[in-house]
Formats: sequence, C-alpha cells, structure tokens
Amino acid sequence: MDMFDYFLYYLYGLRVVLFVTMLILCICGIDDLFIDLYYWIRHFWRKGTVYKRYSRKNVDDLYQKEEQPLAIMVPAWQEFGVIDKMAELAASRLDYENYQIFVGTYPNDPETQADVDRVCARFPNVHKVVCARPGPTSKADCLNNIISSIIEFEKKAKIEFSGFILHDSEDIVSPMELRLYNYLLPEKDLIQLPVYPYTRKWYQMTPGHYADEFAELHGKDVVVREAIAGQVPSAGVGTCFSRKAILKLLVAGDGLPFDVQSLTEDYDIGLRLKQWGMNEIFVRFPIIDKDQATLKEDSFGVSLHDGNVVCVREYFPTTFSTAVRQKSRWIIGIVFQGFKNTKWTSDWKLNYFLWRDRRGFINNTIGFLSMLIFLQLVGLTIYSYLVKDGYHFLSIIADDRTTHILLVINTLLLINRLFQRFFLCKPILWLFRRRALIATFMLGHRY
Repeated sequence: MDMFDYFLYYLYGLRVVLFVTMLILCICGIDDLFIDLYYWIRHFWRKGTVYKRYSRKNVDDLYQKEEQPLAIMVPAWQEFGVIDKMAELAASRLDYENYQIFVGTYPNDPETQADVDRVCARFPNVHKVVCARPGPTSKADCLNNIISSIIEFEKKAKIEFSGFILHDSEDIVSPMELRLYNYLLPEKDLIQLPVYPYTRKWYQMTPGHYADEFAELHGKDVVVREAIAGQVPSAGVGTCFSRKAILKLLVAGDGLPFDVQSLTEDYDIGLRLKQWGMNEIFVRFPIIDKDQATLKEDSFGVSLHDGNVVCVREYFPTTFSTAVRQKSRWIIGIVFQGFKNTKWTSDWKLNYFLWRDRRGFINNTIGFLSMLIFLQLVGLTIYSYLVKDGYHFLSIIADDRTTHILLVINTLLLINRLFQRFFLCKPILWLFRRRALIATFMLGHRY
C-alpha cells in the first residue's frame, strides 16, 4: 500500500468518528431541548395562571419578619487586597442588623490575616478565624474550621444562628440578601441565589463564556431542576443552609460537615440534603417595590439592588490556565467524585439530572474532538479549492443521507442554543449598560 491508500483509511476513519460525534451531539442537544421546552412551557403557563391568581412577593414583605441571627462564612487563602474590601462592603452595606461575618484564614498567610484584622478593628461583627493547618487546604477544610469557630462563638454569646451563608472573597453581595434568607428560614434548608458573573471586554472569551454558562444555568436549568426533581445544587456562593441542615451535616460527618476530600463540596452537600428529605429552593427575587425600583449606586459604584434582582455578582477567571484549572476541578468533583460518592437513586427524576451533571465529561470530550474534526475538514476543503483538478476528499464524508440529516438537526439545535444563551444573557448585559464596572473596587484580584 502507498501513502494514498493510508490516506483513504484515514478519511474513512474520520468519517466514522465524525458520524459518532454528530450522533452524540444530537442526543445531548435533544436533551437540552427538553429542558428548554419545559422551561418555556412552564414559564408561560405560570404567567397565564399562577401569577394572575397570586400577586408576587413585594420587597416590603421581607421587612415583616423579625430578624434571625445569621452567620456569613468566607474562606480566604492569599486573598490580601481583596478580602478586606469584600468584608468591608458586606459589613457596611447589608440591609440587616443581626448577622456576623466569619473569615477563614491560614497561619502561614499573614497578609490576608492583616487585611482581615483591619476590618475587624472597624466592624465588631467581623471575626477572623485561623485554620488549624497551614494553607493551602481545601475550601471544605477551611469551612469546617469556620463552623467550629461559629459553634464556639454561639456558646460564648449564648445565641443560635438560624442560617449559615457561603460566600467567596470576590463576591459582591446584594444589600437585600440577608432579608431574603431571613424570610425563607427556617422552612427552607438550602437557599440558593442566582450568581451573575461580571463580564469584561467583548473579545475576552474566557470570562465571557462564564457569563453565558451561569446566565443559562441560573436563568433556566436550575429552575427546571427544582421544578422536576425538587433538588437545587449549591453554587458555593450565595447559598444559605438552615441550622437543621448544618446540624445534620455535623452529625453525619462526625463533626466535619463538609467533605474535605471532595473538590466540589457544595455540589455534594446539595445532593446529601435532598436525600435526607430537606427542602431546597432556588430563588430569583426581583425588587418590584415602586419606591425602590430605580437603580441606585453607592460610593463603591455598586447597584443598591444590582439590577433590581437579589443576586450575587462575582469575577471569574480571565486567563486560559485559571479557567482550565477551575473547570478541571468541577469536572473531576462532579463527574468522577460525584459518581463515586452518589450512586444512582430510586428517583428517576433525580437520576435524570444526575445524568446531566455527569454528562459534563462527554460534553467536554466531544467538544474538543469536534474542534479537531472541524480543523481537519477545513484543511480538506481548502485543499479542494486551491488544488486544480485535485481530489474531492470530502465526498467520502458528505455523500451520506444520514450524515445530512444529523447535520440539519444539529444545526437547528445549535441555533436554538444560541438563542437561549443570547436571550438569557440579556439581563446581565443590561446591567452593564446601566452602570460602570467596579473593577477598581476589586484591584488586587489575581484572576
């Protein structure tokens, strides 16, 4: 056999790989289409029935309930230059009185400790926690140290916190956040707010794709997940756990509520609480009171109610390497550790969303493979156009009815996906037209 024969084998192999790739893309696309259809049918049905019978909750309703003691937990490893600004903003701008902030630091991170000390000196409700072991450890380990410190604080202050709230050092919190948690506690055991990433320049694709993903995830996917399965995955920020949930986690973990071996401890906890029969809710609360409907800004340039929606805003990685590291942790934690720690259940509805979670490995593998195939097809196309009387190699791949059908279906599914992303990203982009970015506020962040 000569080189041409080997090349023909390569083309037929490429045809098989292309067909399998297109078939998997079609199956995953139809899976996503089901979520889209369910969301929109539910949306218009509720709009035409439920919201006509029942009025939406007003922001004034959040003030009717007596304030319960709440604890905010912020793990921080080498977050100097950032954590002080986050803690200061939270301590000075939250529209709530009965709360304490606990910042977890490490004994070998004096710069972060110094930043936290400066905030603690100004605000008596901010407390520094020093972890037992030097950093870096896992986020779960830091949170376990924080909860241990909170329990000691409760004994000394003779109080019991009703809610335990997760935040990261780069979060921008909504001033109404604690009032919303307070309103839902103790009936709800896990409360998740929307997380809206800050976008950057239009050509910065890495942070831009986070905005796309979270806009669709917290605009549609989690809403459908809660409606069908009654389970809400924690995003790791903007999550509030009830006291009952934390006590149950403490007992189940023998004093360690968060699994220090897990790379995605927030995702793991959401599933565990669901299996224990606890109530979980994803809430997107719009500020619709006429007196507070106008967008206002404080001295930091942060919207008072952040686009009139109670949510968490935060910066995500802007460089390729940091994004790969973060996404790798998510895939390993959710797909592989999740499959190991959480087996398939007897509830088919929850199993369906477990499948969607674990589908991440397939999505990323097929996505990478698709790009490799695309580059090869582009190369073959360029050859056929540039070389006079050259072989039309693509005829081996294209002259197939099944391939044509899959191509049409996948094209339509792609158009639908682009529409969904575009439509759901619109509220985030609107926020940026209404106010300036707060990049100066977050100077020192290493993303």
